[in-house]
Amino acid sequence: MRSSYQYIIQGAGASGLWLAYWLDQFGLLQNHHLLIAEGDLNKVNDRTWCFWTPIDEAEFPFVDKRWTSLRVQNANQVIDPYAYCHTRSQDFYGWVKIKLSQNPNIHWYKGYIEQAKASQEYVEVQTAEGKLQAQYFFRSGQLTDFQGPDAISLWQSFVGWRIRLDQGTWDTKSATLMDFSIPQAHATRFLYVLPIAENEGLVEVTQFHASPLTVAEGEEVLAEICKERGWKCSILEVECNAIPMSSVFNQTEKVTQSNARIIPIGVAAGALKPTTGYGFLAMRKHARELAIALKNKKPLPTIYRKRRFRFYDALLLHMLSSTPHRGKAIFERLFSRQPATRILKFLDEKTSIWEELRIFSRLQVSWFLKALLTYGKD
Repeated sequence: MRSSYQYIIQGAGASGLWLAYWLDQFGLLQNHHLLIAEGDLNKVNDRTWCFWTPIDEAEFPFVDKRWTSLRVQNANQVIDPYAYCHTRSQDFYGWVKIKLSQNPNIHWYKGYIEQAKASQEYVEVQTAEGKLQAQYFFRSGQLTDFQGPDAISLWQSFVGWRIRLDQGTWDTKSATLMDFSIPQAHATRFLYVLPIAENEGLVEVTQFHASPLTVAEGEEVLAEICKERGWKCSILEVECNAIPMSSVFNQTEKVTQSNARIIPIGVAAGALKPTTGYGFLAMRKHARELAIALKNKKPLPTIYRKRRFRFYDALLLHMLSSTPHRGKAIFERLFSRQPATRILKFLDEKTSIWEELRIFSRLQVSWFLKALLTYGKD
């Protein structure tokens, strides 16, 4: 292993691999070396990513299923110009690693970066095998980073089954999002049903609560749902995860400090939207912008979010934390009185103020006003 690199990336998850991909694509690794540090170089399907995008399919060859309509509140809605996309992490990992394998200047290290210290000239990182140097060190976030006044108050946790129907079929044209017809159990719970094929799909229960949903709890809910809906099935895989719903990593500046050499990516950079947990496309976009800035010797961009969207998220998190029993009613009202396309655009933070006023005017205004009066006083 070399002792010096131009770039070191901590983690070979979505944010780390997207950054490595774009560094390579923009020619930044023709004469420079990159080290990717990852504790598990053989990880395969450890999660599922979903996202919506109007981008051409060729941009995402690892996506295995796309839906152009969503089933919300028991009704199908076409979401043109978007498509809701599903990819298994093993397909994304495999696609990127094949691309990166063609560059001899990309190196892999099985292990962790234990410490990183920046000077004006370089970053010194400590590994189990010794110290290394790099011009830039890119780090993703860990759960231990969530500290301070905006630390974790809620978790978005989920347990999913990839199942095969033993009899019957699904309509594969639409994916079901945020089905609140399941028992809430003093939390905010909803169901996703993503039919990958006529007899195979992902059924997932998601919970917003101060405590994460356990695998046992989630599987109990899923078993009851399958029984109630007559889905006699075989369980192919079990998937679970917990995402912190926190604004602690929100970026308030558009670029990093001019002399910064330790650069956050992924969770640490604020890629996860606090109220939804979606972050795959934000990681892709940030990685691409970082590579372009490095190529052009420009200030490195952050995942900057406009102040009003940061406020919307913070207020909703406050409501879900202080009055969790209202979550179902809020989201059902949101999706029943707005077209799904507008909601997706709002979640992308691309709506205008007038569009946002149209959305908020259809919600429980008195609840939000009461929440606003208590916001910041906890």
